[in-house]
Amino acid sequence: MKKYAWIQGLMLLFVAVLGGCNPITASPDQVQGLTKEEAAQIASAAVRQYYRIEVDATDRQITLDDPAKLVESTSGEPIFRGVPVHVVLNREPLAGEIAAYHAIIDPKSKQALSVSIDKVGPNGERAADATTEDDLERAAAEFIRAQKLLTPTAFQLVKSSYANPADLKRYFYYTDGLKAIAIGVDTQLQQVVTFTYI
Repeated sequence: MKKYAWIQGLMLLFVAVLGGCNPITASPDQVQGLTKEEAAQIASAAVRQYYRIEVDATDRQITLDDPAKLVESTSGEPIFRGVPVHVVLNREPLAGEIAAYHAIIDPKSKQALSVSIDKVGPNGERAADATTEDDLERAAAEFIRAQKLLTPTAFQLVKSSYANPADLKRYFYYTDGLKAIAIGVDTQLQQVVTFTYI
């Protein structure tokens, strides 16, 4: 009888250890009422609207992040104001192709608060053209005007990220007095690849 109890205890311990050792967590199918498919459609539409690039979720892995689980360590507040979605190719991207696109979506309004793309250069790698600070800032400002992300006649540059030659992106922060936005420009492609309302 003692032998049976010992084996049963060992099995219970084994099951408890296995149950607690699952480090890989799958992406939820739905977060705050937003499904993977709906989030991917909203992100795809935002990429088409803001970057004028045709994308869809075919042959791509869609993942959602639960903002309730992504919190600031000191304050306990969520890092994101919406639900992050990532749409990533299931294969190696071709030259000039969008390898992945990402968005943060407000689950109530179904609006994209942030959109970014990961684009492969024309030779399958990053372009090597050198750019000036003015070229990058001009690309960011033109993107804001073209997409009407802020009031076109009232926005101004507040600050920019530190100019480090090793950085692949430079960020420019603008406001029109009502809203503020961060624009990320790929330093080698000279193209806006991300924006986020802040």
